[in-house]
Amino acid sequence: MIAPTTAPDTVRVLLEDSYATYPHSNGYLRGGRQVVLGIAGGRPSLVRVDLGDPHADHAIVVRPDQFELAADSTFAGTSWSPEHATTPVPWFDIALHSDTLVTCWGNQLLTADAAGTDERLRTLYRPPTGWTLHELMSISGDGRTAYVSESDGREWVLRSVAVGDGDTEELLRASWHANHIHPVPADESWLMFSHEGPASTIGDRMWAMHPTLAPGGRVTVDQRALSDAETPLSIGHERARFDCAGAVVVAYGESPAGPRGLYETFLDGRAPRLVSAGDRDWHCGVSRDGTRMVVDTTGPFSRPGRGWIDAGSHSSIVLVDPTSGARRELARTGFIGHPYHPHPSFTPDGQAVVFNHVQYADDGATIVRRGAAIVAV
Repeated sequence: MIAPTTAPDTVRVLLEDSYATYPHSNGYLRGGRQVVLGIAGGRPSLVRVDLGDPHADHAIVVRPDQFELAADSTFAGTSWSPEHATTPVPWFDIALHSDTLVTCWGNQLLTADAAGTDERLRTLYRPPTGWTLHELMSISGDGRTAYVSESDGREWVLRSVAVGDGDTEELLRASWHANHIHPVPADESWLMFSHEGPASTIGDRMWAMHPTLAPGGRVTVDQRALSDAETPLSIGHERARFDCAGAVVVAYGESPAGPRGLYETFLDGRAPRLVSAGDRDWHCGVSRDGTRMVVDTTGPFSRPGRGWIDAGSHSSIVLVDPTSGARRELARTGFIGHPYHPHPSFTPDGQAVVFNHVQYADDGATIVRRGAAIVAV
């Protein structure tokens, strides 16, 4: 049974023209009352917003001029706009226990105090000449170690960077596109990363490394074993868990094989489990206690078809019960290019979901509003 859609007035835009960070990153400050959001359109900046009080003042975390100081000619050019949605914006990650923020901009790894009033960026790391940092980075829970991926176009390197002094260590070198590195919050001796590329052709998407159990990295999901056909299941957008050593991941609607939907995976040898079947799942998230999960969809989740078939430009934010697999639509939204994929994530208390909201006019094409939004569960 499909539960009714939440009434539109229960969705509250936190800040106009803002966006939440990537789903496997953390945008929340300690205490769970505030979230950091990026501003897309014109000069980029990062701001701190109160989740509960819509009238509270917003605080600048990183000013536009600080990003401009970090930029170089490689990153100069057109500012982000809905008409130029492929233009880069700053992604960021915040340490769970220290509020230390890291971001990549101008081919540099940068840091700032997400809870402070300094508004300055400090450079932690620049890759060697000829190498380019991937736009997604991550940071350990204590804020002492950042993780990046970089490439010279032929090889990809995963690297740790000490936040205190900038010392670096090469963790892994691959001949394939390795990225999305982030620590597993439940056990940060594990680092998750991905084999990036077209989901339909990548049969070893999910990887993890561990100092003793998997020092060279190992595949964590056998996509062919999960498949009900001769081709591997097409999976992606994994998010490491807070409550156990593992992750949630989606088997995309466009996967030529099934079962499609939301899976949970484990690093202790247990086989992945299909939590909830779905033919339009796109991105996913999990609450910190593991009792709630969320997905967004390619097209409204009740629409017939799968994947991008007849998807249009709308998406559902869907709450998933990991015990029963039951689904309930929390909100309906639209999407355009990054950063305005919905990218849902739970607030630290698990009582609400923050996502990127795009609202269209009645013509279904004109954007009338965009910004990070919140909806109660």
